[in-house]
Amino acid sequence: MKKLHVAWIAGLVFAVCAPGFARGPFYPESTGAKKSRKFARGFLNATMWWAEIPKEVNRDWRNVDPMTGVFSGTCKGIYKGSQRFGAGVYEMVTYRRDQPANYQPIVYPETVMEDGYDWGADEYYSQQRWSKVY
Repeated sequence: MKKLHVAWIAGLVFAVCAPGFARGPFYPESTGAKKSRKFARGFLNATMWWAEIPKEVNRDWRNVDPMTGVFSGTCKGIYKGSQRFGAGVYEMVTYRRDQPANYQPIVYPETVMEDGYDWGADEYYSQQRWSKVY
């Protein structure tokens, strides 16, 4: 019975998050897709915040000597991970509201797995960045 509940919840999360990453070249992203993308982004950021720590250790390990890189990378990773966790929780709670304008991400890159690669997010969101005046 417990496995059935877990499977049901996992299916529900998948059903809510899956349309969030659908976007085509010939049509704009719908409001429902923007909302689910914001929720999916928040869910990924709230659950994968810990991946910032080894990512920052790896960066500092390469840029500085290994001993300093471990300590400074750990501190930077904890700091960036806490920012990502907070942004993820905020986006999961407020996924229905269009705030910031046009459902923009709060932290860049959108998820920790992107590693700063430009997927066109800045260009995409800059078109309608100021779609609402608060």
